[in-house]
Amino acid sequence: MERIANDVYAIIHDDATDEWPHGNTGVIVGNDAVLVVDACYLPSMAREDIRMIKSITKKPVKYLVFTHWHFDHNNGTIAYKDSFPGITVISERESQKFIELNAVWWSRRSAANGSTKRVGLAELEAQLASGRDTSGALLPKEKLDKLRTTINQRQNELNELSELKVITPDKTFNGSMIIDLGNKKVEIRDRGKANSPHDVTIYVSGDQVLFTGDILVQSPLPYLGSSWPVYWVKVLSEMEKIPIKAMVMGHGPVQKNHNYTRQVREFLESTMKKVEALIRQGKTIEQVQEAINMDEFKKGPWDPSVQGFLEEDWKYNLNTITERIWRGIRGQG
Repeated sequence: MERIANDVYAIIHDDATDEWPHGNTGVIVGNDAVLVVDACYLPSMAREDIRMIKSITKKPVKYLVFTHWHFDHNNGTIAYKDSFPGITVISERESQKFIELNAVWWSRRSAANGSTKRVGLAELEAQLASGRDTSGALLPKEKLDKLRTTINQRQNELNELSELKVITPDKTFNGSMIIDLGNKKVEIRDRGKANSPHDVTIYVSGDQVLFTGDILVQSPLPYLGSSWPVYWVKVLSEMEKIPIKAMVMGHGPVQKNHNYTRQVREFLESTMKKVEALIRQGKTIEQVQEAINMDEFKKGPWDPSVQGFLEEDWKYNLNTITERIWRGIRGQG
């Protein structure tokens, strides 16, 4: 938990497993009550967040606001309902069903017999039992220790998803709403399509603190799947005009200015320009993906020598956003 303004905090989470993250959480303490932004991936982590919230204030959490439907930002809602029965859970109107439907789908799909998660866990358990990797080589102690941690995390994930109680938001809004916490006014605004169909920002204007959800992600690369880059650029341009002293992204460290907002926007704009030029040459999506090179953006927060991501991670992200742009600027998505 990081204090980013007077009575405003960010909770920056470790990943839940080697495959899935927890979204960041925001905490805004008002005169009589608390507003929380997002409820992470697993209820156990949400319960730990609640323990930390109770360590800084005796005021109840009255509002839980979601930035978007992705379940790594809201599967933990049941922990808040259990701890604060009078809580109001808020989402954008259309996201209400997306949140409920996808949480049900993901938890049942993951927990099913023979699921990809169960098969993957069984393979790791077999490696640990044999003490050898998939090539048959003996695993050194440090890799065995890491493997045990990974297995424990995945076992816990499956246990929690198997028993997950899905909570549907009980209050929705269209466009925007304001919640008055007495000493703080919280501005909630649907920015429309960006990383999801409805990406919501939460802004504490008096403190100039902005919560972006997955409109901005740095862990270490942005998340670009299932996005709407043509609209996303406009959203980022609008966000750059918002004065901030602290900005909490969906994943990654707290930002003190809009430098990263600008880098993501410029990356998307430059990629769009290159993709459009190749489309005008009659290239297929596969040819576009093969031709696109964005190495000029491997700097600062995306410097692989500093952040430690692999070239295959960069290429996967680039292929993903190229496909979304290829469709978007042609009016197909």
